[in-house]
Amino acid sequence: MSKLPNSTELQKAWEELQDIHAQYLARHDVKLPRAIQYNERAKSIWLAVLFHWEGQDVHKNTISAVCQRDNSNLAPDQQVRHLKRDGWRLISDGQGNHNLDPYQPSLELLNDKTRRDGLLSAKSFEEVKRAFGYSCATCGAREGRPDPRYGEDKVKLQRGHRDPAKAATDKLNIIPQCQFCNRAYRGDFVFDEKGRAWAIAGIGPVQRASDEVKQKVLRFLRELFNGGDK
Repeated sequence: MSKLPNSTELQKAWEELQDIHAQYLARHDVKLPRAIQYNERAKSIWLAVLFHWEGQDVHKNTISAVCQRDNSNLAPDQQVRHLKRDGWRLISDGQGNHNLDPYQPSLELLNDKTRRDGLLSAKSFEEVKRAFGYSCATCGAREGRPDPRYGEDKVKLQRGHRDPAKAATDKLNIIPQCQFCNRAYRGDFVFDEKGRAWAIAGIGPVQRASDEVKQKVLRFLRELFNGGDK
């Protein structure tokens, strides 16, 4: 792997990968960068390089070197691991090496799809809990087991609301949360479909924040609503 693939080799790899995506991955909603030429986007370069060396470990520095050579607008350090977010099955060793399986979606994507399908078909909270593996969507604690953070108290899954402003009767707005997370987050946060807090739903977090954070929030809101005028 001492010699970088040339543009002809990478364009061929990109075109072959597009065909494979259409045949095996599109139905799983794996995201393919919109690019005719492999070097139009960073992710299309990443995928072309990984597919060129299919079945082999490729270090991110190698991919970054190709990006710098073939698209000078790209940053010198490319974060290839983000392909996993798009549903690509990328095997990484934590040391910067990546290996692409171009025929299977990521396990995370499959699990998310299974969960979404389970929520759509759920007719009871029991089925919602089953879709999340009887675990707290936010911290992962298993129902019926003691939580080591809180002594011997066993986990009891409760109905958590992804968005407190939306109807509690909407099953897609319900996530299972342990009693500890449900109590701690209260109605202050909006959660994504994986149970991660990603936005605030009330002013509580701001009220509890330090003065420094409050000043940052104030400056942001002034710029947002007044165009920067004080």
